[in-house]
Amino acid sequence: MSKPANGVQNVMVCRGWGADEPGIAEAFMQVVADNQCQILDIAQFVMEGTLMFTFVLDVPDEISMGLMKELTKSAKQCNLQLDFYFPDAGQVRASIAGNENVAVLSIVSRAEISLQLLEGVDTLLSEHNCVVREVEHRSDNKKEVNGEVNKIEFRINCPAGLKLSELCVDGLQRLVSQFRAEMSLRWWSAMNRPNGKSLVVFGLSSQELVTCDILDEVLKEVGRDPKAAAPSDTKEKQNEAKAALLKGAGAQAVDKVIDRLQFTPGVRLLCSALKRLGCRLAILTSLGIKKVAEHVKRELDMDYVMTRDLEVVDNKFTGNYTGEMTEVRFRKTDLLTLIADREGIDYRNVILIGEEMTKMSARQAREVVDSFGPSVYFAPATCKDMSVALYLLGFNGSDVRALRKRRREEVSDVLVAPPGKRFQVQVSAKRRETGQLRRVLAPLRKLGDEVHFSTMSLCSLQDGGMAMGLDLRLQKQEPDSVMKELLFACQQQGLQVLSSSSQPPESAKGASNGASSLAGFKRRYVITIVQQPCLTAANLAKIFGLFRKSNINIWRIERLNLHAPAALQFTVTLPDSVELEAMSKQLVDASKAMGIDIAFQKDDLERWMRRMVVFDMDSTLIQQEVIDELAKYAGVEQEVKTITEAAMRGEMNFFESLKARVGLLKGHNAEELFKRVKANLVFTPGAKKLCDTLRRLGFKMAVISGGFLPVAREVQRYLGLDYAFANSLEVDENGNLTGSTSGPVVTPQRKRALLATIADVEGCELQQTIAVGDGANDIPMLQAAGLGIAFCAKPKVQDMSEFRINNKDLSTVLFLIGVSEHAVAHLGIEDEGQAAKIA
Repeated sequence: MSKPANGVQNVMVCRGWGADEPGIAEAFMQVVADNQCQILDIAQFVMEGTLMFTFVLDVPDEISMGLMKELTKSAKQCNLQLDFYFPDAGQVRASIAGNENVAVLSIVSRAEISLQLLEGVDTLLSEHNCVVREVEHRSDNKKEVNGEVNKIEFRINCPAGLKLSELCVDGLQRLVSQFRAEMSLRWWSAMNRPNGKSLVVFGLSSQELVTCDILDEVLKEVGRDPKAAAPSDTKEKQNEAKAALLKGAGAQAVDKVIDRLQFTPGVRLLCSALKRLGCRLAILTSLGIKKVAEHVKRELDMDYVMTRDLEVVDNKFTGNYTGEMTEVRFRKTDLLTLIADREGIDYRNVILIGEEMTKMSARQAREVVDSFGPSVYFAPATCKDMSVALYLLGFNGSDVRALRKRRREEVSDVLVAPPGKRFQVQVSAKRRETGQLRRVLAPLRKLGDEVHFSTMSLCSLQDGGMAMGLDLRLQKQEPDSVMKELLFACQQQGLQVLSSSSQPPESAKGASNGASSLAGFKRRYVITIVQQPCLTAANLAKIFGLFRKSNINIWRIERLNLHAPAALQFTVTLPDSVELEAMSKQLVDASKAMGIDIAFQKDDLERWMRRMVVFDMDSTLIQQEVIDELAKYAGVEQEVKTITEAAMRGEMNFFESLKARVGLLKGHNAEELFKRVKANLVFTPGAKKLCDTLRRLGFKMAVISGGFLPVAREVQRYLGLDYAFANSLEVDENGNLTGSTSGPVVTPQRKRALLATIADVEGCELQQTIAVGDGANDIPMLQAAGLGIAFCAKPKVQDMSEFRINNKDLSTVLFLIGVSEHAVAHLGIEDEGQAAKIA
C-alpha cells in the first residue's frame, strides 16, 4: 500500500480477490455507503470460481484510514485478500475514458489452445508496442463445454497510427495458422457481434460455401483432367487456364454439377444467423460459372452475386469468359466498395469470410485489411465446419448451440475436461505494459507438455493496472514446484502474485463438467441499473443485498456509460430455487423504492437479435401531447386537456375521447394550426441520439401514434425514421378542420397490428422487435413486442409492462439492448445534450 506524503489525494483504488460467494459485493458496498464515498468506477469478473474486483472511490482524506480498516475487516469475514492503492487522479480519469486504438483478436481452434500460442501472440504484439488490455475465455467457449471449438479473445491497446495489416499480414495470421487455428482481427467497436448494418462477403472458388472446387467438377463431368491446366501464380489466371480446357465441351455439364452440389457443413447455420441479424450477404468470386453462383445465392438466401461467366455458343463452352469482366481484371476491392456504398454500409462493417486472404499478394491483403472490416480466414483442409466463423465474429458457444436448436440441428455431445491436477494463480500489476502476458507464461515454457492451458482471464483495472487469472492443468508436475517458478519470474518482472491454489474453489466445482457449465448459462441473466447522474453506493448496497438474499451470484460487472457510473450491467446466475416472476417483482419494487431504472433480461442470443423499434410519439419521442398543442392554438386547451388525461389513464373509451377532442377543433385552418405545432416541437432528451445510433446499427424504426399525421411526418423527418403512422383529420374545401377524422383510426389494437405488419415487411420476427410508449393505448403494442418498454409511463402502463424507464432520457433504451456509450462514441454519434427543439 502506498500513499502520497502530502495527503491531498482523494482517489483510492481497492482490489479484492478470493473464492467467489454471494454476498461479498453487498458487504463491501455497505461499508462504502456508510462512509459516504462516491463511486468513480467498479468492475468485477469471476474465473472458475475465483472472484477479482476493483472499486475506484473518491474518499475524503480524513476518513481514508478508517475506511481501509473497515474494508479490511469485511474482507477477513469474507475470506478475501485486499490491496489498496492511491493513484494519480488524472491517471484514473484517463484510464476510465481511454478506449482509443483498441483492436480485438479472436482465435478459434478445434484443438487445445496452447500456452506457446498465447506466448507467441503477446511476443508479436510487443514487437509492435501493443499492450494486452483484456483476455476473455468464457466457459462456453471451451471445447469441453460446447463440444466444438476452443475460443479465446484479446482486446489490445495499439499505438496511434498502427494499421491492422501490420499485425495481421505475415504476422498474427502466419503464427495462428502454425497452430492449426483460425483468427479474425478488427478494431474494437464496443459491440461483441456484427450489427445489422453489415455486408458479409463470401468467395466460392476455394470450398468456402460448397465442398468441392466447382470448376474442377465441371471439367471432370466432361471427362477432362483439371491438373492438365498450366500452373499459375494467381487464382484468377489458374481459373482462366482451366476454363480454356472446357473449349468445345457441352454446357449442360453445369446442370449435372449443380444437381450433386453439396454445401459445406455449417454454412446454412452461418448464413441464416447473419440474415436474422439483418446483414446483407454477397458472393464475390472470379470462378466464372454464374449459373452455379446464382444457385448458391438462392439456396443460402443471399442478396448479391458478382462473378465472371464462361462464354457459351451453341450450348458449348468457347473456353473464354464473356461480358465486361473479360477486359477488366476482377478487382474485389472496387466491387466491395460498390456494394457497400449502394447499401449505405460503413466500410468497417464489410466482413470477408473465406480463404481468399491467403491467395492475395501482401499488398492486396494489406489493402483489404486496412480498408474494410474483419477478414475471417477459413481453411477447408483444417476446419471442416463453417460455423467456426460465428465464433470468430463474436458469437459464443451458448449462442451457437441456441442457433443449432432453432434449426433443429443435433448438438454435439458435451465432453468432460481432460485429466490433470488443477492449478490456479492470480497475478496483478499496477501498470499495464507490453509483454506482461509473455513474462508470466515464460516460466511454464520449459515444462512443455507437462502443463496445459485450461482458462484465462485478464482485466484492465481502472487505475491503469491489470489483474490476470490463470487456470492450468498439470500432468505430472506438483503445483508447489510450478508456483515457485512463477513467483520467482513474477517478482523479477515487478508483477505481484496475489494468490494460488491447487484446488478449485467450491463455487467452481463441477465447472470441469460441460453439462454443468451449459446449465449455468441457461440460468444466466443480465440486470441493467441506471441512475442519473450517478449511481450511489447506498442504492448499490441495497441491490447487492437483494442478490444475496436470493443467493444470486454476480459473474461480471461492466460500466455502460463513459464517465461516472450512472449505468451498470450485471451478468448474474440465478439458482434453481429462484422463480423468475418473483425475482422480477422484487426488482420492480426496488426500482420504485430507490427511484432508479432496473431491467432484468435473459442473457441469451435473442437479446442481440433485435432489429426493429416502434415508438409512440406524444410524451415519448416528443415531450408534448399534439392534440393539446393544437387545442392551445385553437383556444380550447383546457377542455381538450381534461379529456386527454382521462383517456391516457384508461378511464375513457378511446373512440369517444378522440371524437370529443377532434370535434373541438372544428372550423380552424388545418395548415396554420399544424405549422405552429411543428415549429414548436420539443423532442425528448436522448431521442435524436437513440435514433441516430439505432439507424447506424441497422435497425428499422417507426412512429405509430394516436396523434396526427402531419406532426408524425415531421418527427419522422427529423429523427430519420423509416415509417410513420398516425390519424388524419378531415379538411373541408376551405382548408378548415371539419371536426372529424378521415381514414382508419390508430387504435391500441391497430398499433399492435401495425407493429406486426412492419415486422413482416422487414423480414423479422415479433420477438426481434422493440416497442416504446407511455400511454394506455400503447399497452397491446408493448406486450406484443419482444422488448416492450414503458417510458415515463402512466402507473397502469408500468404495471402491465415488463420493462420500464423513468428517467427522462430516451437514449437509456440503448443500455437495455446492451449498447454502451463506448459503442455510441465509436459509431460517431453526437450527444444532442438537452431536449432538441426544431427552429
